[in-house]
Amino acid sequence: MLVTIYGMKNIIKTFEGEPLCLTKLFDSLKSLYLADTPREKLVVILGATGTGKSALAMTLAAEFGTEIISADSMAVYRGFNVGTAKPARSELERIPHHMIDILSAEEKFSVGEFVRRARPIIGDLNRRGKVPIIAGGTGLYIQALVEGYELSAGKSTVSHYKRTGELVYAAQVYGLTAERSELYDRINRRTEAMFANGLVEEVKALLASGISPDSQAMTGIGYKETVEYLRGQSTLEETMSKVSQATRNFAKRQMTWYRRMKYIRWLKI
Repeated sequence: MLVTIYGMKNIIKTFEGEPLCLTKLFDSLKSLYLADTPREKLVVILGATGTGKSALAMTLAAEFGTEIISADSMAVYRGFNVGTAKPARSELERIPHHMIDILSAEEKFSVGEFVRRARPIIGDLNRRGKVPIIAGGTGLYIQALVEGYELSAGKSTVSHYKRTGELVYAAQVYGLTAERSELYDRINRRTEAMFANGLVEEVKALLASGISPDSQAMTGIGYKETVEYLRGQSTLEETMSKVSQATRNFAKRQMTWYRRMKYIRWLKI
């Protein structure tokens, strides 16, 4: 079993929220579907890593017959599956997903590119009578999209939300949160599952295919630590501990970022 020690710097401040109830959530989303609004409609499911965003998004997508747009800065890379907890092929076939497996490891991805690609997908789904679901934990991507950042050279120059106090979309934005001990436990179990499911073998194969360990995709949590392990710079136990700690630190940064997004409706898992 993975054993980790939680120092003060790793403490994650979670949000208070109402208990997650699928019946209430379904009813809320039905009201969005029925709403008469000139703005395109959108549902967002965000939260710290390990809170079950993808599973909830797929449940909602199946219930409402819609599609999912991934807001995960690592899921865009082909071949990076285990370390990104990417949905299984069978799940991707059952529920259409966008923004997954769209880039090679050597390509770079940014908030501007995410917004540029996501906007027309949202428009197309709305025209087909579907309310798309954004699911992911990259807070900057989601904030830039729903607040209507106008990006120039990758930097925000103005925000529709700051100008008007209104999101670009008729959006319901939900955040999944958990007690700190529960979140830590989920992160530990997630790390163990990644290695049990073949993360080391995946990284070996990626490197053998010619992908550089310095590529943007290889800088993701789990990948860079596994590269170090394969180089003999750490034991497997040390590597797993590093990945778990890095994931906790990432979750802390995610929750800090979400505090800027006052329109999130928090649901406790």
